[in-house]
Amino acid sequence: MKHLTSLLLLLCVLSADAQNLKFGKPTAEELNMTVYDADTTASAVVLCDITKVDYNIDFFNFTITYEVKKRIKILKDDGKKYANISISYINNEKEELAKVEIQDFKATVYNAANGKVAKTKIGEERLFKKRVDEEYMIAQAAIPQVKTGSVIEYEYTLQSNMFYHIADWTAQSEIPVAYASYRVEIPALFIFNVETTGKQQLASSLTQGRLNFKTHTDDMAPINHCNTNIYQFTGTYLPALKKDDYVWNVYDYATKVTAELKLINDPRGGSHDIRKTWEQIDDALLEHMDFGDRLFKKSKFYDELMASGIAGMSSVKEKVEATYDFLRQRISWNGEYSLKIQSASDVVKRGSGTNADLNMMLINMLGDVGVQAVPVVMSTRTHGKLPKSYPSLNKLNTFIVGIYDGGLLYYMDAAAADGYLNVLPPDFYVEQARIIQKGQKGRWINLQNVGESITQVNVNAAMQPDGEVKGERNILYMGNASLKERKAFREASDSATFIASKSSREGYDIVSCKMAGHRAFAPEVREEIQFVSHAEATADHIYYSPFAEVPVKANPFAPDENRLLPVEFSCRQNYSMNIHLKLPDGWQLEEKPENSTITTYDRSITGQVAYEQADDKTLNIQYQFRLARVNYDSKQYPTLRQLFDLLANRSKDVIVLKKL
Repeated sequence: MKHLTSLLLLLCVLSADAQNLKFGKPTAEELNMTVYDADTTASAVVLCDITKVDYNIDFFNFTITYEVKKRIKILKDDGKKYANISISYINNEKEELAKVEIQDFKATVYNAANGKVAKTKIGEERLFKKRVDEEYMIAQAAIPQVKTGSVIEYEYTLQSNMFYHIADWTAQSEIPVAYASYRVEIPALFIFNVETTGKQQLASSLTQGRLNFKTHTDDMAPINHCNTNIYQFTGTYLPALKKDDYVWNVYDYATKVTAELKLINDPRGGSHDIRKTWEQIDDALLEHMDFGDRLFKKSKFYDELMASGIAGMSSVKEKVEATYDFLRQRISWNGEYSLKIQSASDVVKRGSGTNADLNMMLINMLGDVGVQAVPVVMSTRTHGKLPKSYPSLNKLNTFIVGIYDGGLLYYMDAAAADGYLNVLPPDFYVEQARIIQKGQKGRWINLQNVGESITQVNVNAAMQPDGEVKGERNILYMGNASLKERKAFREASDSATFIASKSSREGYDIVSCKMAGHRAFAPEVREEIQFVSHAEATADHIYYSPFAEVPVKANPFAPDENRLLPVEFSCRQNYSMNIHLKLPDGWQLEEKPENSTITTYDRSITGQVAYEQADDKTLNIQYQFRLARVNYDSKQYPTLRQLFDLLANRSKDVIVLKKL
């Protein structure tokens, strides 16, 4: 009852009708707050977030003004990082009609002590602006004198000449938001498709207004006007968008408002449809001098490639493998992803480039040796999903290479040194990637149907009377399992470190390990491991758990009974283990777990465990796990959680031997 009373009091204090929506004077309740009752784990909370968007008309020149005001309460020491303000905005170096300027920045921190309130103010002089890339700028400021208990207020204005573009507004944050308000007034000349997305409810309204403007320089000229549409959105007690191991980009599911320009009405009558299509996006890329024009050029290594004999190889895969090996010996990845391509001469001179640079070079080089290759553009999973309601070139952030082999199409990223054909970093396994090529209509591909992690383990072992188990593990890694193994090998300082790490991770001692494919651009990795493990032994019983390295050893969803967000796995998985175990002389199998199959209703996840005693001396054990889908929505979460719990319990299986 005490907690409920406290929460009701907080709701009253922070309601939309409270006086503290006015900036410049936080309330005593805000200053003295020590915990946010709606989320007691929060290190900080956005008390108030108000954004107002207005069009301005001056002699038929349209501009947009964004006024942003925000108040934040710091509740814990690690919440002080939210005093570091970062504002990203468009300011294209080359496009005069694609510029935003930040103005009127000011911030204040309030600290209550001994019955008084101390204020520390900063202005635009403390705002540091820097260019991120050709299109974006970022403005940053660190508000001083912030500590646990501080209340921060800051505000700024963005002036944009992009009348055709209204920036997305996100109501939620990585900390909870007590109150958020968004108002946008749009001249009726511009018809926008205004949409809300996300799981949290926003109160909304649409009313009409009027915008006055002058048409002549003469101060005595008549004042004209146009009608406007005023959209108002309000959200209260919005939960934090916390990082999640099973969601690539939580902002894909944030409650937000987007506005897409569909039509421009002509005051003289009629309208102009300016909505873009993906076909227009394709054409824009193909016609761009730094993208499309580069697709049809010879590579910088043309003469060397012709002398190498690669063009004369019999199969496409052989050509791709040899060409890629040729490329990676000369150009390294600089760790950056991009859609934009730098000068090939500069990249060759430096000996490094972004994944876009490497991928364009690979396309050109494959063309040199007679292999057709095309760009496949996308927004990576960490970057966020492409908007469903409107095409957007700005939402794309990179591309990979599509390679034709007869009627088949393979995919690769030249920056992924541990990958192979159809073996990409999991961040690239997007639902929507677009193949673009000259003279053909672009088409969508779901790369989640391409990636799969495959592991096959065969164990032959013998148990000794003291519980020691010796034997051999033959492991085959394919697809993303091979990528993961190569990455672990590459990041280890040496082979001994790699083996020691594997031994510690898998739970058995490695006596020796023969390896193949760990450094190669190849479809698989193999390991032949001589191992020793130890069962728990008493004078008359041995207890042995056979599943040292199965993929589901613990239920990752155990802590959370309920879930609002979907579950997104890295890629499809297929794991199988076959154990052939010889029992020690003078001992017999007393107890073994039951055979079972665990599966979802659609059989997209399946786990199987089987024990079969071939004779008095041999026990055969089979373990299989198959994940055939990547995404599961929140409605399926209870089933998913229960299934993983069952699978995790089976990983703890124990067989019991009794001395004769």
